[in-house]
Amino acid sequence: MTSTQTRPEATQYPLVLEVTPRYSDLDPSRRVSRQALLRWFEDARIRAELAAMRHRPEGTGQLLAAVQVDVVAPLRIADGYRVAYGVSRVGSSSFSYAYAVFTGDDLVATGATTSVWVEGGKPAPLPAVLRDTLQGTLLAGAEPAPRADHPAARLVRENYPFRYDVRTRFADLDTNRHVNNVQLASWYLDGLAELHTDVLGYPVGGPIDGLAPSALHVEFRAEVQFPGIHQLRVGVRELSDGTVTYECGLFDGHTCLGLADATGAVRAADAAGQDVDLTAAFEPFRMRG
Repeated sequence: MTSTQTRPEATQYPLVLEVTPRYSDLDPSRRVSRQALLRWFEDARIRAELAAMRHRPEGTGQLLAAVQVDVVAPLRIADGYRVAYGVSRVGSSSFSYAYAVFTGDDLVATGATTSVWVEGGKPAPLPAVLRDTLQGTLLAGAEPAPRADHPAARLVRENYPFRYDVRTRFADLDTNRHVNNVQLASWYLDGLAELHTDVLGYPVGGPIDGLAPSALHVEFRAEVQFPGIHQLRVGVRELSDGTVTYECGLFDGHTCLGLADATGAVRAADAAGQDVDLTAAFEPFRMRG
């Protein structure tokens, strides 16, 4: 859930984006992917701010600082969806949105984003026209999720036992000329799928139904440029109550460019329908430090 409340209702949000899933939005489990949900959030956010951003001065703009998505029910391609959303916080140089995805009256996912206004590459006060736009779409009673307080050990590359190399592609870039936030978030999902493949073996491990994380929270610490080859690192933090908690980091050399936390299932069914328990298999991939 987002931090707005335990079970949000669509009528509580000031804005709504109607979405019809495309075939390309599906993941191997034949359900709408986490990456597609993050793209819906981006489309909704840009739609709300387009008029205010159309004439922004050269060298100014906003950068996404954090994004999260939490899936609470399966999303099928046959269904139509509504992304209900609103501004949950307006600060001096940053602002946050809260999202809730519905099919009919059923809540299927929630999310949140935080963006920072920059001028000349540094945080700057929000322009008056953007601030007025944001104030007009405030979500009543919203309490945005607090910024994650990551320990220093999360910034050390060698503390993550699993390594997955990622090469930046030109197609990954957005209009800000750095790797798009949705594409960056998908790298973490790819890294988790690679870990599952390493643990369970190809083709069973990559990925099978039930292993895609139900929750993904990403913090963008620095822009990712083209060209480049980066290390995406993954470690397992906790294994308990049928769930696994992953910690991920994206590194350029020893410099941390981003962090992510994900939660998924410990048990899943393999291609033959047999139960797979990852508890013992994940032990070598515990986080260090």
